[in-house]
Amino acid sequence: MAQQTSLPQAGVQTPKQTLKPSFFSDIKNTLPVLKVGIEGFAGSGKTFTAALIAKGLYQKFGYTKPIAIFDTEKTSKFLKKFFADDHIEAMVKESKSFADLLTALEVAEQSASVLIIDSISHVWRDLTESYQLRTGRKQLTFQDWSPIKSMWARFTEAFLRANLHIIMCGRAGFEYDFQDVEGTGKKQLVKTGVKMKVEGETAYEPDLLLLMERFEEIMDKDVKKVYRQATILKDRSNLLDGKTFVNPTFKDFEPIVDFLTDTKDEIDPFDERKEGDTGSLFDMTDEGTAKAKEKRMLLEEIEGIMVQAAPGQSAAEKKFKIDILEAVFGTRSWTKATETPLSQLPTKLIELQDYIAKCQADKAKAEAEGDKFEPKAKSDVGKKIGKAADEAKGKK
Repeated sequence: MAQQTSLPQAGVQTPKQTLKPSFFSDIKNTLPVLKVGIEGFAGSGKTFTAALIAKGLYQKFGYTKPIAIFDTEKTSKFLKKFFADDHIEAMVKESKSFADLLTALEVAEQSASVLIIDSISHVWRDLTESYQLRTGRKQLTFQDWSPIKSMWARFTEAFLRANLHIIMCGRAGFEYDFQDVEGTGKKQLVKTGVKMKVEGETAYEPDLLLLMERFEEIMDKDVKKVYRQATILKDRSNLLDGKTFVNPTFKDFEPIVDFLTDTKDEIDPFDERKEGDTGSLFDMTDEGTAKAKEKRMLLEEIEGIMVQAAPGQSAAEKKFKIDILEAVFGTRSWTKATETPLSQLPTKLIELQDYIAKCQADKAKAEAEGDKFEPKAKSDVGKKIGKAADEAKGKK
């Protein structure tokens, strides 16, 4: 009878289980800062909402370091009085350069209380256009996106790790998809949502993501009411997720600020766990590189011998090469054959040469006997290829 695992009963105290020593540690809040993303179309209130949140953070915690603004739209001048009225120093860097943004993150973490990035969409465009100019590409192809996204990851990593409140604004754009038109068998392109114009996953990196929208209501024939609305698309604390605020203020977002900054845990150096070096899993030593080269050379030699034995592209010759693979490597897939360990390849090379030599001998014998020969090979070495083919056709 299988032994049953006893489960702890409700209300019964069980000894505390620990995993030490291990790379696990207690959950701690060692980075009590707010990372906000604000997306919206032009005129929706992104910049002003970002300024409201930055001012609120500055005043709530009594900061003395300035608020830093990375301004790609040259609109920070409209915020000068907004901050100055409350005696808040604000500094600006006007640029769209991705290189400047990386520097801004580094400098702001040391010298600022809050960083506003407005707008991240222009920086993303600068990176893609700079890549095109550098590579001479008129249009980006599939293989171009890997180096671009790898470079953009430098920003994402710095954004997430920075011990600094960061508010990132971005232009919104519509998402489209093809949907079936009922009863027609056709598809049509339709709007399916709104997304920040930036690298695909960037908008969802912040702890709090807002969608800003501008609305107009006709109150009378000569009276129009205009207001902005913030919708919480993402909130890691789940305190505000899904809520909407009309003409939002800092007070609307304060619950998540309190949640994040309620406690700050000190980093215990004995509990620090360094991330594993994934790169070390790739053997790039001289020995590893030499082995990879040796394996590649052996596989090329094996492939060359097979092609030499059946150089044509006829169905019979293709079949012959597949049968060789099956006889020597036990598979009809060349990709699978290339996974053979290096230590086995020298033996496989000898087996291949012996097998082909046997096939050639069988061919010569079959032709000497007047049999019709076709370049086919059976999995069991030793049968006469031509005769076996003829026998299968009843032409003995």
